[in-house]
Amino acid sequence: MLYVIHGEEEFLRSQAIRKLRERLGSPPLSDMNFTQLDGKKVQPEELKEACQTLPFMLPTRMVLVRGLLSKVGKRGKEWSDFLAYFLPRLPATTILVLEEEGTIEEEHPLYPLLNELEKNGKAKLLSFERLRGEKLRQWIKERAKEKGVEITQEAAEELAFYVGEELRILDTELDKLALYVDRARPIVPEDVMAVVPYAREASIFSLTDALGRRDAATALEVLRTLLDQGEPILGIIGMLGKHIRLLLLVKLLMAKGYSSREIAQRLGTLPFVVDKAIRQSVNFTVDYLKKAYEGLLELDVALKTGRAEGPLAIELLVTTLTSQAG
Repeated sequence: MLYVIHGEEEFLRSQAIRKLRERLGSPPLSDMNFTQLDGKKVQPEELKEACQTLPFMLPTRMVLVRGLLSKVGKRGKEWSDFLAYFLPRLPATTILVLEEEGTIEEEHPLYPLLNELEKNGKAKLLSFERLRGEKLRQWIKERAKEKGVEITQEAAEELAFYVGEELRILDTELDKLALYVDRARPIVPEDVMAVVPYAREASIFSLTDALGRRDAATALEVLRTLLDQGEPILGIIGMLGKHIRLLLLVKLLMAKGYSSREIAQRLGTLPFVVDKAIRQSVNFTVDYLKKAYEGLLELDVALKTGRAEGPLAIELLVTTLTSQAG
């Protein structure tokens, strides 16, 4: 049986592959009957040999090949001819999984063959695209149920808003939320605010937005809300300092011509966080960000050594920053 698993959503692709592996059985026999090949390096004879190898003490074995179809689409004839002949004759004892990061479009040279194999029950084409809007919120609710916990519509919306479309991160946060409520009650928005770090950091984004607009009233309002929620002053300084540093690094790397994806890789930061930082960084000069970061470091030391105290010190710094050009 042939499976073509493609589309932009890596988490859903990996989940589908995991379920196929589970069908083989339990380790160690399932591991002994699993082969993974690099589609960019594998040769036709190597793939043929892997697929024609008989399973060991199990009815089927699985061969996973990543990136082969995109290679065929770019290079062409040798692989196209081989697969056109071999795929319809795939041994019944082999599950061949072809995984692609992108979507296999109708223009792909092998698409007619794959479509025909699917119609004849010899293949399954599974496409996993990015989930957005209501589909994303519905996925969050269904995933929560799989973990043995309910989540309200409002909480699902909050989680989607703060984390974005990164399903792997959403899955991790749902694990933490399920433990937090002990699966004894539904997850509500207050739980998201308490547990999910991105929810707290969103307030720092709002505070920085206000600094960028030189809007002292809004900046102080966000700051006082954080304080009212019990966020420690040193914690706020730490989060704000981390964010200002991120904006500074993003701005410097953008000036060197790096793309948002490259910046995320270099900084070890999630892509959606970098995208937000890029949009926000246009409101600041490098000089302003350096001075703001230095001011936060000085305030941190002053609070720890007793030279400054209480909310007034950070309110004064925020007021100063909103009055500066930059």
